[in-house]
Amino acid sequence: MKSDVLIIGGGLSGLSTAVDLASQGISVLILEQRPHLGGRTYSFIDESTGDAVDNGQHLMMGCYHATRWLLSTIGSDHLATLQPNLHIEFLHPDRGRSSLHCPALPAPLHLLAGLMRLRNLSLADRLKLLRVGLEIRKNPREIEPKIASLTVHQWLDALGQSAENKKYLWDIIAIGSLNDDPKEVSALLFYRVLRSAFLGSREDSSLLVSRVGLTELFVQPCVDFVRSRGGEIMVNCGVDESIFDGNRLIGVRGSDGQIREARAFVSAIPWYAASPLFSNAGGRQGWNVNGHLQPSPIVTINLWFDRIVMDQEFVALLDTRVHWVFNKSKMYGSTVSSRQYLSLVISGAASLVAMDSRDLVTVALEDLSRVFPRIRGAELVHSLVVKEKRATFSPRPGVEEHRPASKTQVENLFLAGDWTDTGYPATIEGAVLSGRKAAEGVAKFLGR
Repeated sequence: MKSDVLIIGGGLSGLSTAVDLASQGISVLILEQRPHLGGRTYSFIDESTGDAVDNGQHLMMGCYHATRWLLSTIGSDHLATLQPNLHIEFLHPDRGRSSLHCPALPAPLHLLAGLMRLRNLSLADRLKLLRVGLEIRKNPREIEPKIASLTVHQWLDALGQSAENKKYLWDIIAIGSLNDDPKEVSALLFYRVLRSAFLGSREDSSLLVSRVGLTELFVQPCVDFVRSRGGEIMVNCGVDESIFDGNRLIGVRGSDGQIREARAFVSAIPWYAASPLFSNAGGRQGWNVNGHLQPSPIVTINLWFDRIVMDQEFVALLDTRVHWVFNKSKMYGSTVSSRQYLSLVISGAASLVAMDSRDLVTVALEDLSRVFPRIRGAELVHSLVVKEKRATFSPRPGVEEHRPASKTQVENLFLAGDWTDTGYPATIEGAVLSGRKAAEGVAKFLGR
C-alpha cells in the first residue's frame, strides 16, 4: 500500500513529523537505518544495573513550546516535571555553592530578582548583567543584523560583561544550549535562546526535567501514537537511493533493495547524510551545507556509587571540565539508599572525545571529588561512557545563512532536522520544531 508520506529517518525530527501528520489523518511510513528509533534522543537499558541510560543528557526548558506540544499530543507530558520557578545550583571547588533562583514574580521581574541574588558574582558584576537584559528586550530586527557576525564573547564584551560574568553565568548557558566554546559560537543564536527563555512567561525560563529515560519519554509514545493511527515504522532499513522524475521525487530504494513510493517525502536525516542522498536531484537540491556545518561532540560519563554522594537533583559545575551533574537516582524517583546513579555531561567536548573511557572516568571522579566530599569515601561500582561525536552542529557565526528551509526546490520533498532553519540551535526543541514545519509543508502540498 502506498503511503501518503514517506519519512526518511526515525530520529526526533522524523518522529515529530510523523506524529503531526498522523494526527491529521495522513498516512506515514518511517524508514530508519538503525535498529532503534530516536536518533540522538534515545535511551537504553544498562545490562549491569538495569537502569535506563540516555545517549546524552538533554536540558529542556518551559520555552520549548513545540516539545511540550509533542509530549502532550503523545500523552507523555506527565513524565516530565516543570520547575515552579527557575532554580539552578552552581558548585565551585573553591568558592562553594551559589544558585540562580527566580522567585514567584511576574516575568521579567523574576529573572531580575534571581540575577541580583547570584552570590558568586560581586554586586558590580551583577549590575552589569542588566545590560544584557536590556539588550534582549530591544526589537530583534534592530539587534540581529548587528550581531550576526559576532561570537557570544564578542557580543558580551560589547555589552561590558566582566570575565566573571562570562565564566560563572553566561558561558554555562551558552555551552548548555549551543554545545561549543562561547568564544567561537554565534551570538545571534545565543541572543535568541535568551529571548525565548527570559522574555516570555515565568514558566518559560524554568527547566523541564524528565522523570524517565528518553525512549520512554519520547520515542515509544511517538511510535505508539503513529501506529495507532495506521502509520508504519521500519527499523534496520535505510535509504540507498532517491529516484526522481523531473522535479518530483517518486520513490526511494531501501537498503533491502525494495523501491517504495509515496505522494510526498520528508528527509529527517543529518546534514552529512542528506546532501549525498539527494545529490542526483539534477541541480534542484537547493541546499548543500557540507563544509558550512561542523559537528560538535558531547561526552556523557555515567557513574554508579555504592552510597549516596550527592543530594541535589542536578547541579552546574564551575571551573571544572565537567559542566553538569545529574542525579539520575533522584530524577527517576529511586528509593534505594545503598546505590546512586549520576550522569555527568561535558558539552563541546572536542578536546576530550578522543580520550579513553577509563581516562574520562578518572576526569569525572577528579572533578566530582572537588565538589562532593562524600565521593572520597564511596566505591565506584560501575561506569559507562557514551560519546556522541556528532551530537550537534557547531553554530558558528554566519551559519544561519546556510541552514535550509523545510521546503526544497523539489516540489514534494521536505526537510526536517535540528540543522535546518528553525531559528534555534541544535536542541530537542529545534528537532521537534523542524518536524512540525515539515509536516505543515507536507499537509499544504497534499491539500490538507
